[in-house]
Amino acid sequence: MTQSSMWSTSCHGEAADTTSRELSALGEHLALCNGDGARRVAMHCGVRQLQGLVQGRLVSASAVAATMIGITWLVL
Repeated sequence: MTQSSMWSTSCHGEAADTTSRELSALGEHLALCNGDGARRVAMHCGVRQLQGLVQGRLVSASAVAATMIGITWLVL
């Protein structure tokens, strides 16, 4: 028993080939996507650098605060 193919294509029995308009639209789409991606990557890198800076300062500030609390506790 054979099953008939239910494929529906837009080439209407001709060779499937891309048109210049399709290639142009694809190029525009890829340029747009790559531009957005580059900005997202740059923003992500900036946020990661900022987080590293804040985390480094947070540890230092916590160490200084703990030292000051310890000294105050010993003095009192």
